[in-house]
Amino acid sequence: MSNPFTLFDLPVQFQLDNAQLSERYLALQKQLHPDNFASRSSAEQLEAVQKSADVNDALNILKDPILRAEAIIEIYTGEAKNLEEKSMRDVDFLMQQLEWHEKLETIEYRKDETELIAFLKQIKIEQKAVLQQLETELNAEQWQKANALTDKLRYFKKLIIQIEKVEEKLFEM
Repeated sequence: MSNPFTLFDLPVQFQLDNAQLSERYLALQKQLHPDNFASRSSAEQLEAVQKSADVNDALNILKDPILRAEAIIEIYTGEAKNLEEKSMRDVDFLMQQLEWHEKLETIEYRKDETELIAFLKQIKIEQKAVLQQLETELNAEQWQKANALTDKLRYFKKLIIQIEKVEEKLFEM
């Protein structure tokens, strides 16, 4: 995939103007709409479909803070993130993960809706702090630190999904 920032004619930076992003997306999709290529050759139609898919992929990258950060790191370092590679080396954060999992299990066992809501709020506050730290590291061009923070954000994303699943179970009762 090409540079998503270039495709949308946006500066390579973590903070994006969502209104501008949506505006550019709509303009690109309008340009690539199949009706515009109805009288063209099948090769041109196929190319338009592929470009439209590229625009959708780029939009997904730019809208997701984790993917956007990884794209920025790749643009500046030339190195793509390998998700198969275990890169979490922050022992304190690993210990914190264990504590959070134990807490979630305890909340689920107790069926404590109030505690679950408070826990989710706490996790979202932690996630927001890591997002802010990520922006700082990207602006300072601290690529390794920024890369490690994207790992933490992936963990938060998974943990929030787990919390929401427990929440669904508790509210079904």
